[in-house]
Amino acid sequence: MKKSTLSLWIGCLFTLILSSARAQNECGGVYLTSSDYLAGKAYPAKTLRGKSWSNGEDLLGSKRLLVDLSGQLHETEMAAIYAVKCCNGNIVRIFQGGTYMLLNPGGSIPMYKVTIGSSGKGDYTIVKYFFSKDAAADIQELTVDNLRDAFADNKKFDDALIQFRSDRDLASYDKKQKCFRLDKVYSETH
Repeated sequence: MKKSTLSLWIGCLFTLILSSARAQNECGGVYLTSSDYLAGKAYPAKTLRGKSWSNGEDLLGSKRLLVDLSGQLHETEMAAIYAVKCCNGNIVRIFQGGTYMLLNPGGSIPMYKVTIGSSGKGDYTIVKYFFSKDAAADIQELTVDNLRDAFADNKKFDDALIQFRSDRDLASYDKKQKCFRLDKVYSETH
């Protein structure tokens, strides 16, 4: 009796320690679909060689992952993942082999940034901005023309786009309102 009780206690303690260790690393993970992202349901994941659950950032260079779906590990391609949630709060969407940093989680129009650095001599970086009509839509370059095409059914929004002097201006941030100007304009016309 004492032996079985001791075994039970050791088993419970071991389970508690493992679940505690996993909980500490579950600030990162993956969203398998846009619905998972919208529901805030990130699954723990790790690289195939990873010994511990990921904080998110280390997943981005992998082609294949192990994802914990309700206690069962499933191997999946990175290309099949919707987005990666990093412990620092960043969400990186995976789309057609590229990685796109989400700038405005919860915004009316999801906006993304890609930073391209120099690979040789000379220090320069190029920042390109993108958007999608909604969380499930394809990602497109952030231009006035692409916005007009994507939201062709919203005449008020089309008319309001005239206030942006250039495509680059579309990614401007309003520090007073603490939001992207494009989000604000869309919300006012939607």
